[in-house]
Amino acid sequence: MATYEVQAVRERGAWQVFIDGLLVTEVTRWPSVGFVAREFLAMDRDDDLRIRVVGRNQYVDADPTDA
Repeated sequence: MATYEVQAVRERGAWQVFIDGLLVTEVTRWPSVGFVAREFLAMDRDDDLRIRVVGRNQYVDADPTDA
């Protein structure tokens, strides 16, 4: 079982979905963030997906544990 982390940023009425610091798509509904991430990563249903909401003024590729 693998674990993936996806970052989501709320911007201009849409959720921007980032994987490995790269913007992969924008969706309008929160439930779509997980669906799109699973499809983009070709995840199995038993894989663990963690979605972290990031403020729009934060660096998306910054790791908060590095501070």
